Amino acid sequence: MCRIPQEVQDELTNLSQHYEGFEANCRGANGFLYFAVNRLTRQHVAIKFYSGEPGRQHDEPRQLASIDSQNVLPIHEARMVSGSSDWAFFITPRCSEGDLDDLIASRPSIHQALDIVLGICHGVSTIHVKSMLHRDLKPGNIVMDKGVPRIADFGSVRKLDVGCTETTATRHSILYRPPETFASSKYTLLGDIYQIGMVTYQLLGGILHYDGKDYMTRAERKRYDSIDNDCDRSLLIDDVIRMRAEAGKLIYFDSLPPWVTNSAKSLIRQTTNPDPQKRLQTIGDVVAGLTRIRSEVADWKWDGQNIIVQSDKGQVELRPSLSSAERDVYSAYRQGANGFRRVSGVPDGSFKEIAKKLNL
Repeated sequence: MCRIPQEVQDELTNLSQHYEGFEANCRGANGFLYFAVNRLTRQHVAIKFYSGEPGRQHDEPRQLASIDSQNVLPIHEARMVSGSSDWAFFITPRCSEGDLDDLIASRPSIHQALDIVLGICHGVSTIHVKSMLHRDLKPGNIVMDKGVPRIADFGSVRKLDVGCTETTATRHSILYRPPETFASSKYTLLGDIYQIGMVTYQLLGGILHYDGKDYMTRAERKRYDSIDNDCDRSLLIDDVIRMRAEAGKLIYFDSLPPWVTNSAKSLIRQTTNPDPQKRLQTIGDVVAGLTRIRSEVADWKWDGQNIIVQSDKGQVELRPSLSSAERDVYSAYRQGANGFRRVSGVPDGSFKEIAKKLNL
């Protein structure tokens, strides 16, 4: 349950004159988020209440308002909470398609995934042009609006001082924290590139466990189970994730679907390399790589246990083979006027064998 300060509760009562259908969302951080509907316009909105360090607490709405990009969520208005010097709120459109975690769970096609990352890159480029670093790019901070990704959370954004290329690292979202920031506590543009790489890996179907215990060795799990203090347990999880991140071992390439090409895997490696000097150095480099990959691969996707793609001769479906006890062996079917039929001349085989045989 969200523990809401009394000032925020009172402001929600005031806002009920203009909005209805309030719905709390406890998934995020950096404040309190509510969804509601404008009583007059019937527009669905998101209302973000926030408090922060003196002198910087209004950075988020100011920074959001300064960005003009279809890939950054626009801000409608911002106000102080009545009778409070600590709390304020701002209002943005509500994107009913959910965030990237919801989309990832639906297993998008490879073209859809790549298009979304390209959109994220466009939004991040606009942020960088303003001499800002996001510092917290992750699926939960990017929402979908009519198929378009929009960066929605600016609570960790920092504007660089004139002539500077780095700022302090945030301690939020340890899974997405660039490895170099653990030792230095410094964050640069290359940190945003690392986070884009992590999101790309997930959108393409790679598994990133949100439960830190899943990264533990047997000895680490035994040590974890022997600790009876939640704080110390949390610190151990953070240490384990840090070690995996610094060693470049958070990503499991074997978890990616079979249609993810070597070029795509190389791009993920180049954006998530634990050594920032070995990463792609600009968002433009990332965009060029994504664009090239999209032009090279057919638009494969999962449909349950089947793999499907639309070809110039109709939809092709690869179904788990009934004649083989081995995993990852498929039979090829093509949709025709009378439904799906086995593709003649194409024996059961691996995804790559069948895709090559069908020239897909």
